[in-house]
Amino acid sequence: MLSWYKNSIFLGGTIFFIGGIIANILNYLYRILMGRMLGPELFGELIAMLSLVFILTVPSAPVSVAAARFSAVFQARCLTLRVKHLFGYLTKVFGLISLFLMVLVVIFAAPLQNFLNLSSKIYVYYLAGIVAVMLIAGISKGILQGLKRFSQLSFIFVLESAGRIGLAVILVILGFKIVGALGGFLISLILGYFLSLYFLKDITSSQDVISDSQKEIWQYMLWSFLAFLLLNILLNADKILVKHYFPALEAGVFAAFTTLGQAVFLGISLFAGIIFPIVAHNQVKKKDYFHSLKIVSSISLLMVGLASLVFFFFSREFILLFFGNQYLAGTPFLVYYSLIMGACGFIFLFSYFFMALNKFQFLYILAGGSILEILLITIWHGSFFQVISMFSAALIFTLFGMGFLILLEKRKFQRLANVLR
Repeated sequence: MLSWYKNSIFLGGTIFFIGGIIANILNYLYRILMGRMLGPELFGELIAMLSLVFILTVPSAPVSVAAARFSAVFQARCLTLRVKHLFGYLTKVFGLISLFLMVLVVIFAAPLQNFLNLSSKIYVYYLAGIVAVMLIAGISKGILQGLKRFSQLSFIFVLESAGRIGLAVILVILGFKIVGALGGFLISLILGYFLSLYFLKDITSSQDVISDSQKEIWQYMLWSFLAFLLLNILLNADKILVKHYFPALEAGVFAAFTTLGQAVFLGISLFAGIIFPIVAHNQVKKKDYFHSLKIVSSISLLMVGLASLVFFFFSREFILLFFGNQYLAGTPFLVYYSLIMGACGFIFLFSYFFMALNKFQFLYILAGGSILEILLITIWHGSFFQVISMFSAALIFTLFGMGFLILLEKRKFQRLANVLR
């Protein structure tokens, strides 16, 4: 029985990883096609808006990770009914929150447009729609992850990414430009949400409330919200600051090579999604929850090295292939940014590890790194090299801090293991 369980988890994790790679390739294709179809100026604006979207959708991440962790814990304790109650409770609460958000956006659309410095008020509606859908969809996706239904979850990711490309390309060709790119994003999310409900039809029949776990769930979501907020700032602040300080053409070039470099980060982030429910499950069962982290870290380190070598020798070819001649000024920076994204990937992986354990001391490290990044780039932003150097300094600080916390947690686990023996 144990052998079957391990094999099924390995197979599901492999499918999830492969599906995630396909989805990320499609997401890259989405950005690449938009870069070619919109040109440097509009593409730079789109990337800045997408970075803003990722920051605005931070509230969906803690909802998803809370759903994943508590469903994994309930499953480990053989409390299947609690998973049904969890789904019903979170859907009811965040459905109302999303509705309230949309009403506020309709009322305050014009002031929000001015505050966010958007060229069209309709962008506000799309941003709000994306936030609302991701908030609700994060519940069903999180439960699928927590129950380790990796194959179904990866299918949703691939469908969303493929739909995003198809819809965005059609809408941009029809002349909708950035509205088309955002519209493809939103519609694909809605389709993915309905598919996730279909995959969870065996647990969506209950709408009861889990009153004895509400306080713990909300506390967890609060700390997770802070974690994802800081992670998104750490990952996206450089792009937003470049859009602010650099001309539109240069910001578009920066967006191009950073888009390619992020492939390394996205690869490592897939591993974080796989080990999250496994770590939470093993913690409940008092098993070794470091083993999966060791394996994933080793594979991730190898991935960073290989990707950096490829970008070192073929950076010009990659930029020419995916973006064209007008983005070639970013060629010298691609290999450096791939290394930076590798560091970001490990920070993300370690953050997920601690969130799976329901331990949030790492937030102090993330806060320090995020603040340091913003301050350094704000002071020194005379060139792309300066921006990348300042970003690197902030990441080195953050990575060393996270590594120290990992060592402390390892010692605690070893002491506990000795007591249990």
